[in-house]
Amino acid sequence: MAQIIKLYDYISRYELDAYRYPGQFIRLKRQQWDKVSKAWENNMFHTVMKVSEQTIPTQEETKGRFIEKFKNRFTKQEEPPKEVKPLINDAVLEDEELQFPFTTVPRTMEDLKHLFLDYIFRFQVRWASSTIREKSPVDSAIYRDQLLQYFAKRLPDQYLILYRPVFKLKNAPVELDIILIGTTDIYCITIVEQQNDTVFIGSKEKFWLARKGEDHKKILNPLLSLNRTGTVVQKLITANDVDLNVKKVVVSRNGYIDYPFVPYDISILDKRSYEEWFQRLRQTSAPLKHTQLKGAQALLSHCLTNSYYRKEWTDSP
Repeated sequence: MAQIIKLYDYISRYELDAYRYPGQFIRLKRQQWDKVSKAWENNMFHTVMKVSEQTIPTQEETKGRFIEKFKNRFTKQEEPPKEVKPLINDAVLEDEELQFPFTTVPRTMEDLKHLFLDYIFRFQVRWASSTIREKSPVDSAIYRDQLLQYFAKRLPDQYLILYRPVFKLKNAPVELDIILIGTTDIYCITIVEQQNDTVFIGSKEKFWLARKGEDHKKILNPLLSLNRTGTVVQKLITANDVDLNVKKVVVSRNGYIDYPFVPYDISILDKRSYEEWFQRLRQTSAPLKHTQLKGAQALLSHCLTNSYYRKEWTDSP
């Protein structure tokens, strides 16, 4: 699962240390997958599930509790109840809010994988919107953002995502497009999508034409925002001596882009070519690289952040 290291202008745990958290996430994810998969295979999934206070006990459970209480009346000291260990260890996360125990038992291994990805996605959003001391108010729509989920859930762990980050440039906020940091390349991605099989007629003008059957309408030229993103990323990468290639990509997963004279430094990926490109990204097996983390730190250090201190850090002792 790709790592979400920045969301809009939310504070990010990765901003504190871009060298530490990517590796920690990969280790943590593997540990938790081993834990939940073994629990499922051994019919012990209840050990990683959230215990609901409103759960109605069965007749046998009620009987067992009555007998236990009866026995405790004649014991000198009642033993404390055994606690169900949380899925994520507090010592690792240092933040209880980052725990999302499962509430349902998957029927198949495939169901388990989907539940686990949902769990890790929510966990990633929390890491990309909070630190130990601070947090940002997260729009609930983030958890339903299909495009964000698409890239995060389908790409390998070593990819780092900045999702529409806001940069502070010359004391002014500038929202950029999607930035995907790989082990050798940084992809600046602009998405152009509407209804299935829409044809986008590209040009150097301010507007492109989107055509679907007899319907025609103008859309803002996506290269404007893409070039802005690419320029900012390239300047920061160059200024920080980061040896990564910056590539600009226009993507339409469900449509077609007709642009005969596309600029040389821009790649067009539509319904005819996108899937092959994306599969190549998914098949990348190279581990995280120091240069990659250096590039992430260079970009994150120029991002704008809006956050507030957690209540426990503002309350007086």
